[in-house]
Order: sequence, then C-alpha cells, then structure tokens
Amino acid sequence: MNPYQSVPRNKKMMTLAGIYLAIIGNLMVSTTNATMLPAAAAEIGGQDIYGVAQSISGVLSICLMPIFGFLAARDPAKKPLLTALGLVIGAVVLAVRALAPNMFVIIIANIFWGFVSAGVFAVGLTTIRDLFDQKEVGVYLGLVGTMMSIAMLVGPFLGGIIIDRLGWRVLCWLLAALLAIGAALNLMGARVSDDAFPASDAKNSFDWSGGIAVTIFLGCLILALSMGGNYLPFGGTANTALFIASVIALIALVAVIRKKGDTAIVPSSAIKDRNVLVLAVSNLLHNFGAMTVTFFIPGFIMRVLAEDPLSLTLGPALAAGLATTASAILGIFLGPIFGKKIAASGDAKPLMVIGNIVRIAVTVGFIFLLVPGTPLWVIYLLMFLVGFYNSQTSTTMSAAPQIQLAPELRVTGNSVIQLGQNLGGGIGVALFTLIVGANPAGGMRTSMIIALVAYAVMFAIAFLLKKAERGE
Repeated sequence: MNPYQSVPRNKKMMTLAGIYLAIIGNLMVSTTNATMLPAAAAEIGGQDIYGVAQSISGVLSICLMPIFGFLAARDPAKKPLLTALGLVIGAVVLAVRALAPNMFVIIIANIFWGFVSAGVFAVGLTTIRDLFDQKEVGVYLGLVGTMMSIAMLVGPFLGGIIIDRLGWRVLCWLLAALLAIGAALNLMGARVSDDAFPASDAKNSFDWSGGIAVTIFLGCLILALSMGGNYLPFGGTANTALFIASVIALIALVAVIRKKGDTAIVPSSAIKDRNVLVLAVSNLLHNFGAMTVTFFIPGFIMRVLAEDPLSLTLGPALAAGLATTASAILGIFLGPIFGKKIAASGDAKPLMVIGNIVRIAVTVGFIFLLVPGTPLWVIYLLMFLVGFYNSQTSTTMSAAPQIQLAPELRVTGNSVIQLGQNLGGGIGVALFTLIVGANPAGGMRTSMIIALVAYAVMFAIAFLLKKAERGE
C-alpha cells in the first residue's frame, strides 16, 4: 500500500483542497488571460505582441514537467513540497505582472509560469493517486475536471467584472493570493517520512542536456512564430536564426533520447508505451486546437462583435469573458461522472471517441458562424457545447494516466503526457496569434480549419488506447 494512504484523512483532504485550489488558480489565470492581456496592452502598450505572454508561459514548463516528474519519482515524500514550490513561484509571477510598467515585463514574468503547471499537473495529479486506492480515486480525479470547469466558469465572469470596474492589476493580486493559499495547504497537509518509500531506481542525475534542448526548441519556435509579424519579420535574419536554432535543438533532443534511453528527459520507456503516446499526442492536439476557443474567441468578440446589442449591454470584457464561462457549465457536473467511469472500466477510449465527435461537430459550426454579424448568443451556445469535450479531455488527462499506465510509469509517463498540454497550447497560441493578427475576422475561420484537422487526427488515434489491467 502506498504510504500516503495511511495518512490521517483530514490531512489527505487538506492536500486535496490545496491541489484543487491550485488547479482553479492555474485555470483562472489561463482563462482570464484572454481578456486581461488585451486590457493590459491597452493601458501599457504591446497590443501586437500580448499573445506572446500566453504562448511563452508554456516554454519553461516543457522542461519543468519532466524535471518535477523526475524529482517526484526519485523522492515521492517531497511531492507536496514540489507542488507548493510551483505555486509560490506562480504567486510571485502574478505579483510581478500586477506591477508591470510595460508588456515586456509581463512576457518575461510569464516565462516562469511553467513552475505552476509542473507543480500541479506533473506532481499534484500523481499525489491524488497516491492518497487513495483505485476504487476511490476515480471520483477525486474526476473532480479535477470539475475544478477546471469552476475556474472556467467563475474566472472569466469574475475576471471580466474586476477588469471592467477595478482594473487588471487587481485581478493579478487576487489570483496571486489564491495560489499562495493553495501552497500553504500543500505544506500543511499529507506528509510522509523520507524512509517510508523503498529505494528508488530514479537516482540518476537529471538529463540537463535534454532539458536545455527541448526548452530551446520550443522557445525559439514560439518566438519565431509569435513575433514574425512585426518585431522579428519572417525572412529576416533574426527570425530565420530562431527557426534554425529550433531545428538544431530538436535534432539534439532526438539524439539525447536515443543515447540516454530511460534516463533522458523524455524517457524512452515512456514514449515506447502505447498509452503514453496516445494520451500525450491527444493532449497536445486538443490544447493546440483549444486555443482557438479559450484564447481567441474572447478577443474575436471584443474586436469583431463589439457592436452586438448584448455586448454593448454587458460591457466588452464581461461579454468576452462570458464566452469562456459558457464553456465551463457542463464540466462542473460531468467531471466526476467521467472520472468514475474511467476508473470503473479501466478504459478512457469510449469517452475519448464521443468527445472527439462532439469536438469535430462544434468546430465545424464555428467555421461557418465566426463571421461579423453573427448574434453573440449563438457564440455562447457553441461555447456551451465546447464544455462537453473540454470536460472529457481534462478528466481523461487527469484520470487515464493514473488508471491506464503501469505503476512504474505513472510519474514519468504522466509527465510526458502533461507535456502535451503546454506544448500544444504554446504552439497553438503562437501560430493562431500570427493568423488572427493578420486578419481578425477571416483569421479565426482559418484557425478553426487548422484545429479541425488536428481533431480528425485525435479521433483516429483514440482507438489505439489499450484498456488497463485491473489492480492497484
């Protein structure tokens, strides 16, 4: 039995509450960025590059996810400390954003947001699995999807009101306080002694060469795409140099993985596992395409549908934020149901297939309806349906790695799977920023078509997921 399961239940609940607050805080930041960053840019400048602040936030996490996974596997007793560390750094990032005199300060601060994602998703989710047996854990992992939905429901709505009435800096301070509380709960919650676990096989030194390679690869790619319009024009020396550096870093990363095997930043045993690959690629493709709705639909409403009667009545930030809020309603109820079903059956494939069908249908609707003059309520209705497949994916990526991976792969495999979240989101924001920036109205339709292609691939690979073997 995992030593964490013998911890007093009140301590378990304290840790669980801290992780849930961390998830809410992380998602509230992500969902309010769509209105907060444009509002900040209008005040301090940088309207043509504010998307970089969102995309750059995923760069460091690509390295930090496996670092946190490595540290958690080597010393499981330190998991609550790792999660708390990520949240404290996230609170500092938000405080710097609140004090930022220009957009470049926000962009630089956001580089370190990856600590939050690593602490929550690479470590926090595996901690939940440690605390409870498989029969009980499905509900708690399913509630992760509910927490995400709550953040998406409350965040844009509350964030829009705060931005319109108190300012975007106040919102940053409030979110920083939320992360600080989550960190405190993790520090005061479930703890076990260092000798409670058997000696770990993960005593090798961390793969810093692989970490550097993957960070350079993604960082250069995102910067080249995001800033190719104005600051670093495509075809120019600087932009070309970034693309070349990205390709070289990718080649170096492949070489490192082939040479180091299981000690590489992306362990070879993890990427050879079919379920790890299916879940990781699905997570990447979902988050790549999801940026079209979570980050750009609010901006589309603020720019293209600003004269809609409903938008004029509500106010620009609130009208935009309510689109994201609409996408969270279903997830509040569906998360625990989906999580319990995955745990009971040991297979997330049926839910993935259904979610992908809804995802493709809704995206086709957006392709035809994202045009000037479309009533705002129609966009809200489509966003409401987005909540179904968002909930399915968030629950799947929380529960399936803990249920459908072998015990020895749960930490390292989960860290690889969670890489997809930031890798896909970072590339998606960078690419779609370029497309939408060039044409705010038509660019959204083009972005949706690209997302549709990604979703078609998701639909096909979902059938490759293998059912879990029963057991703890």
